Amino acid sequence: MTDAQMLTLAFAIIMPLSMLIYSNGRITEAKETLRAEIQTLRVEMKSGFDRLEAKIDRIAETLSTMLNDHEQRLRNIERDRH
Repeated sequence: MTDAQMLTLAFAIIMPLSMLIYSNGRITEAKETLRAEIQTLRVEMKSGFDRLEAKIDRIAETLSTMLNDHEQRLRNIERDRH
């Protein structure tokens, strides 16, 4: 085997391996970035759901108060009729 053939063979082996290693590093970097973005999104979504839940609780409390008030008014009307 000549030096040129050895060099060609070495290049044919080393180049794909180096590109594979580089590619794997880029994939790992992309995965880490994606994980960080997903975690940020989870935190933002939890915060949004917590705010939404608080608003729903306030609305439910307001509706409950209004219902109790209307029930009391109806009782007063019924009491005054008799």
